[in-house]
Amino acid sequence: MADAGGPALPSRSPRITAQSLATVSECPRRLWLHHHHAHAASPPGEHTLVLRERAEAHERAIVARFPNAVGPLWHREGSFADAAAESLRRLLERGRPLVRPALLSADGRRSSVPVLLWWDDDVLVVLDVRLALRPETRADFALQLAHHRALIRERAGIEPGRFEIVNGYGETVEMEPASEEAYARALAAAEATIARREEPDELLAHSACRSCAFYDHCWDRAEVERRIEILPEVQTAHVPAYHAAGVRTLEQLAALDPARLAGGPPAGTVRRAVLAAGAWRDDRAVWLKAPRLPAGPCVWFDLEGDARGEDAEIPIYLWGLALDPGGEAPPRAEAIVAELSDGGDRRAWERFVARALEILGASPGARFVHWDHFEPLWVRRYADRFGAPPGFLEQMGRACFDLKRALDPCLRLPLRSYSIKHVARWMGFEWRNPESGSEWSAARFHRACETGDPLEREQLLREIAEYNEDDLLAMRAIWRWMRAHGPA
Repeated sequence: MADAGGPALPSRSPRITAQSLATVSECPRRLWLHHHHAHAASPPGEHTLVLRERAEAHERAIVARFPNAVGPLWHREGSFADAAAESLRRLLERGRPLVRPALLSADGRRSSVPVLLWWDDDVLVVLDVRLALRPETRADFALQLAHHRALIRERAGIEPGRFEIVNGYGETVEMEPASEEAYARALAAAEATIARREEPDELLAHSACRSCAFYDHCWDRAEVERRIEILPEVQTAHVPAYHAAGVRTLEQLAALDPARLAGGPPAGTVRRAVLAAGAWRDDRAVWLKAPRLPAGPCVWFDLEGDARGEDAEIPIYLWGLALDPGGEAPPRAEAIVAELSDGGDRRAWERFVARALEILGASPGARFVHWDHFEPLWVRRYADRFGAPPGFLEQMGRACFDLKRALDPCLRLPLRSYSIKHVARWMGFEWRNPESGSEWSAARFHRACETGDPLEREQLLREIAEYNEDDLLAMRAIWRWMRAHGPA
């Protein structure tokens, strides 16, 4: 809900930009907050800053393909109307390519800034540049192209003949803009959202929200309001059924008889949601059954990887493991880091394989304990990528143990997410660097690749290794907590 009285709306309606249409198609609340409550946004994290730097460098490289281009015509400063007037004049001259031209509707309420407009003989080409590797699958990009098209038609009377996006590989992909109907719907939705006096209260799935700048604003408020949407066990599609039954808060859900939602979400799903709500209501763990944790020696196992996956030059840049001898003393972590040189990726994999085989040879019953499916997935992919000794995949398949998969059917916790960060912290574990995380790690590795300073690179890689070690120790903390607190 909005603050009492709602925020004061601006005296002039904000302009609808191409980004506005992309945002409203994903989350109207984010668009509203951007215009009316921008101070609620968290400062950008290091991963976001690295992505921005990469996007700007990528755009500069593509613009350099047009050596006779003029611009940028819009510099994110000064008068947008003046930049739009100059952009229109140059567009009508049908001369040199225009970099970052400003497009402005006659009423001043819609604007856009494509990366390039250029003439291919008599065909006007609209070109955008994106880091996305498959932009042709993105409906939000198609809406942005439709926005460019509408403004060029209105102001210049020109029908663009081709729309292109240069993807993260540097390849030019020809795209179709969104249909006139889809564009009209998105435009109306953006205008209606921005015109609202009160903040929308939509809450998307946690996975969709966690990277948003307004995540803390929306989710902290929802937690204070005790909304059922914060439960991982309550799917977004099922929320209307709960609301129809008068169930909106955690306390109401904890008291719900699952039979009341017959014909709605599956009964098992409702029962798990009721138990999870009870965990929140009572601020305690709710055990469903005893955990099944193997007795063999544990090797805590965690990888650090590039979000681009197999499209990255080095998909997995750190193979982290720690053989736990038992007892109270924490195990010694081992970080196998890919060297930033030709063949470094292969050598890191070979070192990991050798170390894993050494451990399994000395302790045939050892279990490589990981969190979720990422680690065994990438062991298989690297075996496909570089090969593996006979029988290695079968050995690792038997040895890998998914701790999250073991926890999930046994335990409900008062948490908005069952990521290792949320679970381990609830159980009392803290990372040495509270800002660290998987995206933070990827951003640090990118900076390590970019720097020419060996000392800076060494420091960045050391920070990543420390974060990975904490991930290993976090799994150990969860394991020990489950052993200590679980039913026999």
